[in-house]
Amino acid sequence: MKLDSNIWKILCGVIIICLFEACKSPAGTATSSTGIMKTEEAFFASILENTLQFNTLSARMKLELTSPQQEVSSRINLKMIRNDRMQLSIQPFLGIEVFRIEVTNDSIKIVDRMNKCYMVDSYDNLKGETVIDFNFQNLQALFTNQMFVPGENNISPKHFGRFRMTKENNSAELKLKDRNGIFYTFKAGANEKLLSTNIENTSNNQTLSWDYNDFQTVNKQQFPLKMTARLSEGNKIQGTATLTFSSTEIDSPLKTDFIIPNGYERVTSEEIIKLLRKK
Repeated sequence: MKLDSNIWKILCGVIIICLFEACKSPAGTATSSTGIMKTEEAFFASILENTLQFNTLSARMKLELTSPQQEVSSRINLKMIRNDRMQLSIQPFLGIEVFRIEVTNDSIKIVDRMNKCYMVDSYDNLKGETVIDFNFQNLQALFTNQMFVPGENNISPKHFGRFRMTKENNSAELKLKDRNGIFYTFKAGANEKLLSTNIENTSNNQTLSWDYNDFQTVNKQQFPLKMTARLSEGNKIQGTATLTFSSTEIDSPLKTDFIIPNGYERVTSEEIIKLLRKK
């Protein structure tokens, strides 16, 4: 099973399939090597301590999607309740919602208002036949600039032994391999903030990279207001999705609803993708 039909669909595709299916250092990154001078285990613990602390996260985002076939952009409203659900309202036309997506611990729901249909499917089914370890908490970590252990619901200093760390100048890389041979590489700077996450399938030479840039202070915490996801096969980029955050709020009261209008037809994930490919 190819990475582009599974990991790309699960990680980036939560947004991309609703828009017709498609490492820079962050501004303000510290140049001091203080963090790198720590022991490897202490540096690992500091990265975890410096991750975003939140119960809810909301933001407006601009998505710019580039693939060999097309370039599209859209406004997206994001609502996230930690360890519970993530909801995306896709608004490509003058603030009018065209798609709504909700991802929870066990399912993904999509309402397609253009085709008056909806999809509800289990998270595991959408992974296809691949045996890649991945879950909702790992997807949440990608969107919130955090490290994770594939398939597990949390990460703590006790997981340090699972990683192999290498240091170079003012950065460090922490790498681990899951039970199926997929490599996960997390790069952190001297300021102990995560700069990128790479997921690599060496069996078919495919890589999904997720880079974090433009760190700004949000609720007294540093958070990247620009994220770039790229799918590559060998040296060829298959697709790029750039998310630019604005109006980002942490721990503000959130209301999430997912209403399926009467008369909408239930379809499968494959049918929704076929519909979108026709646009």
